[in-house]
Order: sequence, then structure tokens, then C-alpha cells
Amino acid sequence: MKQVLFLNTPELLAEHWPAAASLLEPVVRQAARGEFAVEDLHDLAAAGKAWVAVMLSHGTPALAMVFGFVHYPRKTVLNVIALGGQDLAGAAVSFWPQFLGWAKESGVDEIEACTAPPMTRVLRNLGFSHTYDLVRRSC
Repeated sequence: MKQVLFLNTPELLAEHWPAAASLLEPVVRQAARGEFAVEDLHDLAAAGKAWVAVMLSHGTPALAMVFGFVHYPRKTVLNVIALGGQDLAGAAVSFWPQFLGWAKESGVDEIEACTAPPMTRVLRNLGFSHTYDLVRRSC
């Protein structure tokens, strides 16, 4: 059985963050480019600047996602900051439709994520499309 748990109280964050952090750590280490550390994600959630959702599979955390909202003048976008864990295919079937429903009820028009090309290909199966190329330059 799969269910989604939103770590939306200090108590839930304290109880479930260690498991979420262990799922997110490989992503931060391997895919992020120095934008944040796992501890920073916790601090954002604790400050109410980001939210954490955990997919439980038979009571065990299998997937963790940290996200925030971007309020453009004409759209509200949910930005996936980090997504980590296993069973993305299982999440696509059970977690994703539930999360999409919640996002829509929350006033979200679109969901965005900054991803490497391999993850972009995976996310196409969930209805994402390539929109922008991100460029950076050190200052």
C-alpha cells in the first residue's frame, strides 16, 4: 500500500525528516550543483519556505520530494527542488496522480523542475515537456 505524507508540521518534519534526508542525500550529492545541501532543504521546510512530501510504500519511506511555490504574475508554479528515492515507476502510478490533484487544489497551474537530460526523459512519462535550457556563469 502506498500513501503520501506531507511533512507540514514541526512534529511530522522532526519525525520523518531523517528518512527523507537519506532519500534526498544521493540526489544532492550527485545531481545538484552546489545550490543546496540536505540540511538546507530541512531548514527551508522548517521555515515554511519549502514543503516536503514523502511517499510511503507499505509504511516505509520510498520517495521524498522537496518543493516550493513560485508566484508569477499570471501563473502559480510548483517548483520541485529535489526528488530522491527509489520506485519512481511505482510513484508514477500511485503517488503522482494524488500529488497532481493536491497541487491543482492548491492553485498550482504548472509544475516545474530543473533536471539533467536523463531525468528529463524519465519525467516525460509523467507529462513533463522540455521548456527551457538553463545556463549559468560564475561571477
